[in-house]
Amino acid sequence: MRQAVPYVGRMRARWRAVLATAAAFAVACAAVVLAPVPALAANASDFNAGYLVSDATFYDADAMDSGAVQRFLEARVPVCRTTGPPCLKDYSTSTPTRAAEAGRCDRYEGRSSETAAQIIVRVGRACGINPRALLVLIEKEQSLVSDATPSSRQYRSATGYGCPDTADCDANFYGFFNQVYTAALQFKRYAAAPDGRAYVAGRNNQILYHPNSACGTKTVYIRNQATAGLYLYTPYTPNQAALANLYGAGDSCSSYGNRNFWRIFTDWFGSPTGGDSPTGDLTRVRGGYQAARVTGWATDANTTDPIRVHIYVDGVGKASVLADEPESSGRDRGFDVVVDGLTPGSHRVCAYGIDVGPGSNRLLGCELVTVPSGSPFGVIDSAWSAPGEIGLRGWAIDPDTTDPIRVHVYVDGVGRASIAADGVKEGLDRAKPGFGDEHAYERVITGVGPGTHRVCAYAINVEGGGNRSIGCRTVAMPSGSPVGALDIAASPDIGEIEVGGWAYDPDTTDPIRVHVYVDGRGAASIAADEPNPSTASVPPGYGDAHGFSRVVSGFSPGSHRVCAYGIDVGAGSNVLLGCATVEMPSGSPIGLIDEAWAPGGGGELSIRGWAFDPDTIDPIRVHVYVDGIGKASVEAGLEKTGLSNSFPGIGDFHGYRAELTGIEPGERRICAYGIDLVDPGSTRSLGCRTVTVP
Repeated sequence: MRQAVPYVGRMRARWRAVLATAAAFAVACAAVVLAPVPALAANASDFNAGYLVSDATFYDADAMDSGAVQRFLEARVPVCRTTGPPCLKDYSTSTPTRAAEAGRCDRYEGRSSETAAQIIVRVGRACGINPRALLVLIEKEQSLVSDATPSSRQYRSATGYGCPDTADCDANFYGFFNQVYTAALQFKRYAAAPDGRAYVAGRNNQILYHPNSACGTKTVYIRNQATAGLYLYTPYTPNQAALANLYGAGDSCSSYGNRNFWRIFTDWFGSPTGGDSPTGDLTRVRGGYQAARVTGWATDANTTDPIRVHIYVDGVGKASVLADEPESSGRDRGFDVVVDGLTPGSHRVCAYGIDVGPGSNRLLGCELVTVPSGSPFGVIDSAWSAPGEIGLRGWAIDPDTTDPIRVHVYVDGVGRASIAADGVKEGLDRAKPGFGDEHAYERVITGVGPGTHRVCAYAINVEGGGNRSIGCRTVAMPSGSPVGALDIAASPDIGEIEVGGWAYDPDTTDPIRVHVYVDGRGAASIAADEPNPSTASVPPGYGDAHGFSRVVSGFSPGSHRVCAYGIDVGAGSNVLLGCATVEMPSGSPIGLIDEAWAPGGGGELSIRGWAFDPDTIDPIRVHVYVDGIGKASVEAGLEKTGLSNSFPGIGDFHGYRAELTGIEPGERRICAYGIDLVDPGSTRSLGCRTVTVP
């Protein structure tokens, strides 16, 4: 926050020269007409002391992502020194976690390593501050953005926080992350509690020209909170001498902090007070067949409509595109255009946002791209093996043609296949514009013996250049014992056990057998030849029909140990796939009296309920007693809806009902008993009810 010598941008002269030599566009009704682009730089006549930056601009946390900030830093200083502190584009550090401060900043989750670009963007989003404003703050305080040989001191006090004009910087705030975070937090504290401070938006404020009070003050009507925050952070306004020499020094009463913030922001990003000029970014340029694909985003605050972007290659206008496509922020302000007709070699591609309303056209960025020519290029995407087979897939292109080329495959130095690279590789044309997607190859080579093999692919040249290796892979031919798992072991019904899973043998693509043992005794031999979602873990080349399932029956009640074994067919041995314990239901009858009642006169009693024996799914008998005297024996074979939901596998047909007559009037005790089918002596009371017979 300290006032120092006037800032003169280290890259300013080169940057302005680049802009001055660029060309602009004028869009006519019938065609795109090229015209010179004027130099873009701040003009002192546009400086408004009471409106340094708009709130919308200053608090726009999504104005740049970390990729855009990184590209911006690389454009400022393309080459850094190799010793000493790195320049900002190469800087990284660990960051601490900072708790949220209500109404100011959200929680900041620390990381073991973050670049300067990531820190600037993540702090901006946590605290709601424009990353552009943070970049400008860092530059105006320490020239750190444009310095190719920065010092440790510049990093320790990057944003000038805790650095008053009357004393040395406070060591409690040293460190790049600490500086960026505390500065952003401070601006949000200003905004959260604006009243009672030295400078307040919406009123006239007396602001010093210089730390020397003898230099006097200026009455400034501060229009908005962001401007008030800048004056609270750096409490001086430039005098006429500082504005008269906008890129240099004024006089002994000049201060430069807020002048430089406004000027640097204007030079780098356009007007800070509402986007008089377009803003945006050239995010990527990719070379292709005599073409380049150019992507990025652009917008103009003077309109809600998409604006046009003009693309220049080596200083020559090549394309005009509307920035109306979705991009990373989720807004429809992106552009994606293929510029064709380019000769092979290196080209400089630049994108300009075309101004709408006040302001001027603005350079969004430039990037070098190589349009390929000569020898083919490509990759092996994947290689795999199965018994006696090796498979591989990938893509290959000859930069001198859009036609498919051939790929030759060698195994252990011996040619085994010649493949046409004419399959579809989704997205290839986006990565290599102009070539199309039809350059994929895939082949399974058979008759390969056991062991480890070296597989290499060569793209075959069709014009200038020569054949080119596009990769090699080491592939081990599989062999050994079966692989698989017992996924299911359960009792779906009385006396039954269900087993399921998957298994394959690396020595064959054919299904193998799985043997199931229950309590150590063989119970089933099953072919593992069914589709099974679990077989997704089977390597490519084996197919997906290696599942097995079976229900085996004839088991007594109680606990059973179920194990499955994969049966080997080649090298190796049988393998245990897994074991599980299955509980088979057993015991005495289970049931209830749902209801007992006297339906009317004449000595009648009725009872209903449900009962079953867990040892069987067959109906059992229920005996009914009144005052201790047996009155009825009925079969529990009626439907009891929902019983199987509570007792899986038992079924719903275990309800009973008895209609009794000749019962003496008065209060009677009626009881029901479930009769065990396996052990008739193991009856079980189902309950008793007291009923008054009228």
